[in-house]
Amino acid sequence: MVYTRQDFEARVGAVDKKLSRKGRQTVVAHVNKNGIIYTKAKRTRSRLPVRGVLLMIVGFLCFKALMLSANGPAAYEERLLALKEGTVIEAIGAGILGIDPVTQFIADQAGPLFR
Repeated sequence: MVYTRQDFEARVGAVDKKLSRKGRQTVVAHVNKNGIIYTKAKRTRSRLPVRGVLLMIVGFLCFKALMLSANGPAAYEERLLALKEGTVIEAIGAGILGIDPVTQFIADQAGPLFR
């Protein structure tokens, strides 16, 4: 039996009809050397860019550490106390900018750069 391009298109069309709209987005149809159509699931990608979020967190921690090492712990704490006495948003910012162990470690490592 000889297969033509029309036969191929008919088979591909039949496979496409079987797949729902959602299925077309998650499944890809391929043809092997023998002309047999098979489906393969697409790899799904995460909606949340994990690498970007991690880079933002690390950058923020480094920023806090550099501010801590540049100003010194006493001056940094004074500025945080002034923020805590402000509005609700400023108090939340003071809580986020507080000295945590990771920030303290990075500041200790970067401290010689500013002294």
